[in-house]
Amino acid sequence: MTELRSLQLQGALLFLPIPVVLVLFVVHPEPVGASLVVGVVLMLGHRFLARPYMHRSLSGKCLWCNGALPDDAVAIPLDTAGGRIEGRSCPPHALPLQKYLAALERLRGPLRGGIFGPLFLLLGCLLLVAWGQPAPVETATAIFRLIVGVTVNLAAIGYLWVAPASPTLVPFPAHNFTLLGVRNLVWIFRLVGIWWILAGARALLG
Repeated sequence: MTELRSLQLQGALLFLPIPVVLVLFVVHPEPVGASLVVGVVLMLGHRFLARPYMHRSLSGKCLWCNGALPDDAVAIPLDTAGGRIEGRSCPPHALPLQKYLAALERLRGPLRGGIFGPLFLLLGCLLLVAWGQPAPVETATAIFRLIVGVTVNLAAIGYLWVAPASPTLVPFPAHNFTLLGVRNLVWIFRLVGIWWILAGARALLG
């Protein structure tokens, strides 16, 4: 197996905990307390595996398309919570990558609010249920899916109209963007986001 194929496979495997966490929170299989604990542990612990992978992969594949880097690859400096890192992209992909990252920086307030607000509401309801207390879990789940679906689509579509910037501040865990490549992640956001918007709205409207 080539080094690129190995990096791509590792990234795909490291991406799997993300949908698992979402299923545990959104479907919340019984017992709810166990689903909540496992989901939180995976969510908080994921970075300890993904961050070392990020540093290994940055110079080995295009941050946008997840493919092989040409000899004239473009360096993309990124300011993260852990310090400045340098991503790399194919020359044609530097512009969409910089536009997307610039959009995350400029929209970081609404994006954070649209993700973490509904998440904390849902986790709070699940915690109450785990303690044997009544809580509107299904309503919180529908709100989570609807608002998060709208939020991720804002990021996945809105970047098309944002001017590129370099370097950019990455307001979310940068390691998650290296797993599948930003372009693939954007398409997942679009498709899952639309599904969640429809599912959340249908649940809230009865």
